[in-house]
Amino acid sequence: MKIGIIGISSLTLELACRAAQAGYEVIINNPRGGSLIKEVVKTMGNKARIGTLEESADAEIVILFLPKDDLENVLKSLPDMSGKIVVHTSGLIFDPHLLLSGITNAMTYKITASLLPEAHVVKLFNPIETKPRQIPATQENREDIFYIADDTNSRNVIRTFLKKLHYLPIDLSARFHLYNKGLNLKNFVNPLAVRPLKNSPN
Repeated sequence: MKIGIIGISSLTLELACRAAQAGYEVIINNPRGGSLIKEVVKTMGNKARIGTLEESADAEIVILFLPKDDLENVLKSLPDMSGKIVVHTSGLIFDPHLLLSGITNAMTYKITASLLPEAHVVKLFNPIETKPRQIPATQENREDIFYIADDTNSRNVIRTFLKKLHYLPIDLSARFHLYNKGLNLKNFVNPLAVRPLKNSPN
């Protein structure tokens, strides 16, 4: 399976590195220029390379991190993305109140979804722990990562992908419904309850 990375952040580079180590073919495109990441990509091994925007967009899973100023121009330059799984990434400090705020104010997600209406857009959050917590020995090398996907098949594909990258994927899809038109928080449950999801089947 090919993984396309469009746009550079600490999270997309980490996902690219882990995907290459897991045996995926990773094609990375930085719309602002490949020379900025050339040396970093070399450290990822022979499974990762810099490619064109079209090559990255042709992958089975396309992972995005684009500043709002670049978002519309880059997305309008993509080939037909119908049926593609497009992962919209962002960083988030792990705090229940900021979790709610981060999702409800996810404007770049809304723009992405509106410009790619035929794609299956998945929202991916990279949490940063603000307080130390006890981690079972069997999970000490795994990190929590949160995702939301309205499409069932995309949800399953992303869950499997994240597990292969040695994350502990936490599915918030039952609590937040994104839809291409925006965010529907009617079914929102107290964000303090996100932790028990780790005990649900993934």
